Amino acid sequence: MTDRIIPRYDDYKLIGRTRLDAVLALANSNSLLIARRLIDGVSHVNKFGENADIAKDTREDIWDEGGDYIFPTTADITHISQETDEVGTDGGATIELQGLDANWDLVVQTADLDGSDTTTEVALTTPLIRVFRMKVLAGIVLAADIHAVASGGATIYAMILAGNNQTLMAIWACPRGKSAYVTKYYASMTLGTGKEPKGANVRLWVADRDSGYEFQLKHSMGIQKGAGNIEHVFDPPMKVSQKSDIKMNAFAFDNPAQISAGFDLILIDD
Repeated sequence: MTDRIIPRYDDYKLIGRTRLDAVLALANSNSLLIARRLIDGVSHVNKFGENADIAKDTREDIWDEGGDYIFPTTADITHISQETDEVGTDGGATIELQGLDANWDLVVQTADLDGSDTTTEVALTTPLIRVFRMKVLAGIVLAADIHAVASGGATIYAMILAGNNQTLMAIWACPRGKSAYVTKYYASMTLGTGKEPKGANVRLWVADRDSGYEFQLKHSMGIQKGAGNIEHVFDPPMKVSQKSDIKMNAFAFDNPAQISAGFDLILIDD
């Protein structure tokens, strides 16, 4: 049996009736239908990340490498590599990369680590201007970090930390020809030895690259020590246009911090 695909409400042809059909509008906002890909031209993204060691009195982006994330201006992301040689356990593992090509179109591709020498760079089929997720497609747990890099590896654009089998990046970019509607973002602080800040300030940023803009602050919240999770719901959702970057970062007060954060959005074809 083939799943019935529900048309998007703004594509629904209604002659002599109000363009916004109430039943279709309700269906288009149903999270389960969106997750099951049963609405034509509508999908979702759940983006999450972690920075395990934000320096005290410093603001850092929320991703595996820490520090300030560097956004390339051209499709410089061309290779993957493994930090150390793990031939005996996981050489040759397949890595999936999700990102955008030089035209800002969505690309999902795979690359196989070199099974004889996993420190060797492996070229991607399609160079990328953005990469926002990598994951391991194998029944193993990688014992070394994986990097997405430009040739030569001077700049890391994404990384899988050993043992995680997936990137942790609260960073994403909206593909060409699509609009993203951010429904919420959230964050939490993990306390541990040497990581007990008085609090943290968490921020959500958007950069409209199609208009040539830099990052603009879209929302900010604070986490107090021992206060638990924070969450902000955008009602109505916040629209983000094509070729825009979204990122989250955090500032740690008085002590280093471990911050986890992420955001959810609905992606719609324009």
